[in-house]
Amino acid sequence: MTGSHADPRAVAETSHTEGAEDLAEIRASVAEVLDGQADLRRTHEVMVGEQGYDPLLHELLTAELGLLGLVVPEHLGGLGLDVPAATAVIEELGARLVPGALATSLTAILAARALGPSAEPLLARVVDEQLTLAVALAEDGAGWDLEQTATRATGAGDEWALTGTKTLVAGAEAARVVLVTARNPGGELGVYAVDRAADGVDVRTHMTLDQTRRLSTVHLRGAAATRVDAPGGDGARLLLDHVRAMLALESAAAARACLDITVDYLKVREQFGRPIGSFQALKHRCADLAVAVAGARATADHLVTTLRTGAATRSHDAALAKLVCADTLMTVAAEAIQLHGGIGFTFEHHAHLFFKRGKSAQLLAGSPTAVRAEVAALAGL
Repeated sequence: MTGSHADPRAVAETSHTEGAEDLAEIRASVAEVLDGQADLRRTHEVMVGEQGYDPLLHELLTAELGLLGLVVPEHLGGLGLDVPAATAVIEELGARLVPGALATSLTAILAARALGPSAEPLLARVVDEQLTLAVALAEDGAGWDLEQTATRATGAGDEWALTGTKTLVAGAEAARVVLVTARNPGGELGVYAVDRAADGVDVRTHMTLDQTRRLSTVHLRGAAATRVDAPGGDGARLLLDHVRAMLALESAAAARACLDITVDYLKVREQFGRPIGSFQALKHRCADLAVAVAGARATADHLVTTLRTGAATRSHDAALAKLVCADTLMTVAAEAIQLHGGIGFTFEHHAHLFFKRGKSAQLLAGSPTAVRAEVAALAGL
């Protein structure tokens, strides 16, 4: 790539334990590419296209920058960086509402890495074959409640067959492998990797409220699969926690970007011969939003630390962060529409993209009501 920012692979070659400067270089290199090829105007074009994402941008970020291997261990062919490296990329994608499967892939890779040795063959394939991944958890009637998972897995060892239907699968339109939660004949819930091209796999992608993130229904009819979590573990729960983490990170970053766009507008829009941003009432509204955004940022940062250290509070922190950050994005986006005046209500403006992403983030991986109840239970309340 061109420019003064470092290629993430160069950072990995010079530092096996990335520090603040290394993370800043990784973030800057990704931001440079996205600013040049994935700004919000481009998102408007891509989201209404047939594919729903930009294949050329995906190729640049994965094949040329090697982002799929960012946190894959070195002995499996990856760059061997830690959780903050992947979460920095997810945040940059979220700030620009970039359509596609890269954020969901990095999320699935982080989860697979946490699953331990059983997932190592999949992680090696991610690097060797440049696999993009999606995560399939929800089901009709069960929603995101793992206890109600009805998808069945039959078989043993390395050979399994899955039957069932998964809904609200993000990133499946561009994914080559889907991580699916299913129950074996003994009733144990596990995580299985299914190649999208395998016989018995049917993916139907839908345009939903959030046009920047298409959702798919994945029908499985005896589809060949490989189990990627260890028996007796909490692989399914770990997968859900990481999806919630992705939503939190994206939402916190998008809230910051949406506020920045709004403040920039208030500085140039004039009324009565003055920029409207100089009006005290609007300053107060922006100050309140800035406080909320800072709170969401702190919540997301704490979650990254939790994921990096493997703290026992992972499920609680992921659920709480999803709530706080998604709600913050909704608040900021709603205010942005109002503060932009008449133009903020138009389809051509960017404000509605943030609003729709905020609403989808609130509903994915558990509704606000369900997740609040879960947070209370995890906190012992």
